[in-house]
Amino acid sequence: MVHKEIVSGIELTLTNAQEILSMGGPYTVDVYKGDKLISDNCIADNFIFKEDLKLLFFVKYHQINSFPYFTINFYNIDNDTVFEFYREFDMLHLKQFLSSSELEIHIAFHGQFNYQGQIFNIDNEDFRQV
Repeated sequence: MVHKEIVSGIELTLTNAQEILSMGGPYTVDVYKGDKLISDNCIADNFIFKEDLKLLFFVKYHQINSFPYFTINFYNIDNDTVFEFYREFDMLHLKQFLSSSELEIHIAFHGQFNYQGQIFNIDNEDFRQV
């Protein structure tokens, strides 16, 4: 099944939806901008576009053997490159940018409970191109 999603005016195509963790979600998808694959195994419906930097932030699901984990990734619209922060999470939901560098995240698969919130300062975190 193919699903189109608009994030701050950017049309994304989501394909290959699969449930993970056998909990009725979350779901992963492969994300495309046009014909360009941005990333596979992204958490569906959790994208944030940082307009001033032209960066699309998303959560990526990884699994090594039986160990699942999540990372915060971002896609640079201007030069079609994807980056991944090194920090790993057991659960993760991107909520919103509170300032130019402070991203509110929730250590959960949703952003409904404030007590699960944390600040992820993108200026203080290391990342790599993937």
